[in-house]
Amino acid sequence: MSIINFIEKFKKLNRTLFTTPSHGQGDFVAPLSLKLLGHKFFTCDYSEIEGFDNLASPIGIIKSAQDKAAEIYDAKATFFLINGASSGIVASMFAILKRGDKVLISRNCHKSVYNGLVFSGAVPIWLMPQYNRDWGIFEGINIDYLEEMLAKNRDIKAFIMTNPTYEGVMSDIYQISNICKKYNVILIVDEAHGALWNFHKALGTPALFQGADIVIQSLHKTAGALNPSALLHIGKNSPLGTKAIQQALNLINTTSPSYPLLVNIEATIDYLNSEKGKLYLYELVKNINRLIRSLKAIPNLEVYSYNNDITKILVKVTNMSGYELSDILYEKYGIEDEMANEKSVLFLTGLGTTKLKLKKLEKAMIDICANNIKISEDKPPKHYEPVEPRIKYTPAMVWGREYKEVDLKYALSRVSMELIADYPPGVPILLPGEVIRKEHLDYISDRQKIKVLV
Repeated sequence: MSIINFIEKFKKLNRTLFTTPSHGQGDFVAPLSLKLLGHKFFTCDYSEIEGFDNLASPIGIIKSAQDKAAEIYDAKATFFLINGASSGIVASMFAILKRGDKVLISRNCHKSVYNGLVFSGAVPIWLMPQYNRDWGIFEGINIDYLEEMLAKNRDIKAFIMTNPTYEGVMSDIYQISNICKKYNVILIVDEAHGALWNFHKALGTPALFQGADIVIQSLHKTAGALNPSALLHIGKNSPLGTKAIQQALNLINTTSPSYPLLVNIEATIDYLNSEKGKLYLYELVKNINRLIRSLKAIPNLEVYSYNNDITKILVKVTNMSGYELSDILYEKYGIEDEMANEKSVLFLTGLGTTKLKLKKLEKAMIDICANNIKISEDKPPKHYEPVEPRIKYTPAMVWGREYKEVDLKYALSRVSMELIADYPPGVPILLPGEVIRKEHLDYISDRQKIKVLV
């Protein structure tokens, strides 16, 4: 029985509960919460009472829902994540890596990988994808470079990468997986932004179908679910088992998981897998493609369209920084983008992206380019080209150690005790345990101080 059906039947039993949560399935709701959320949201919020299931050790309705999801995604096992894709990344690392194990990490991974390094005590080895200066983004993983890194470091236990990238750039996971298998390396793919790929072939090929061992997806990013709904999959042919992942998740998850989130995860997957859902997604993709064709026809406007997921629309305008374009869209047209950098602007689309929204964006971009609309920038846009981290100490080694704040002018060549990242996309610029370089200081020059190791 599904989680949703079970709750609907349970409500009809009209049981009197002296249990958590204390709102009593909506018998009390703070007035402002009631005004914003409504009453029904609270009526499906339960704890692990008789007949329900436990996310930490599922044997009933949660297990059934996860097993059904695994069939849909063609995975060995699927775990529902109620603490976002970040929890899946951390749990994967904690389950697989032990203190001192070497892990290869793509430089454009999400900052949650840092949390996984603290938990596991693993030693990071950094792989630097090529940086595209024209767009201000990382490109995909270079296959030859990856093999070179693994051949040089035969004791690497796992490789962690992001696919697609925050901007939608895709790598060849099939080849990457084969190389990892050749060197007996576990492949963990942060596929947070690829949650729709299983349901529309034109968007991208899921890493699960290409040999990845662990894949983490965010249902809230493009698939229309509530924050922070996500999934962790184990590849069907992976040698990994489920026990270690479950134990790791139990260490970082709350002991009071949200049933509204679990219901939303289940409902989202069922909808995406339905004929109605697939037709809806087909229409969305058609509308996005129509917008992209229209944008490409606008003079002085470029759309990034090389090996990328089209649900991430990356654009740039001639003689205009991404920051300036972002400000114009926000201040003059009421449009908020997902992210801007020195060169480009990213528009994130998903199941909630209507034709009306796409049309509004199209009209705004036509107007901006046709009328050469400008706005004064408070200061010149900051430029930062990522540099390969010089790790003096691993994140686990410096966790909890004494630090002091110093003026930036005294920080060069010191060891950082701060994680500094632009958010979005959440890719670290500087990590705790990393040597501070001139490039870092130039980029964060608007700050006065930085925390360094004593």
